[in-house]
Amino acid sequence: MMKIVAALGLVALLAGCAGRDEPEGSFLDPVCMRDGSVAFRQLANDKGDYNKPVASKAYCPWNQPAAK
Repeated sequence: MMKIVAALGLVALLAGCAGRDEPEGSFLDPVCMRDGSVAFRQLANDKGDYNKPVASKAYCPWNQPAAK
């Protein structure tokens, strides 16, 4: 009986992590906002859509061309 309870608890714990959205980036390859700050999560617009992301890899300082 304890094995079933433990398995259901693990499933519930993992299901709680499923809501995190990272459509373009990850922890090791993040996306950035226009000001260069790292964005780990994209928020939905008023309609609940994620169609037009605000953050991009192009805004990250390490993806900018080197100054000459």
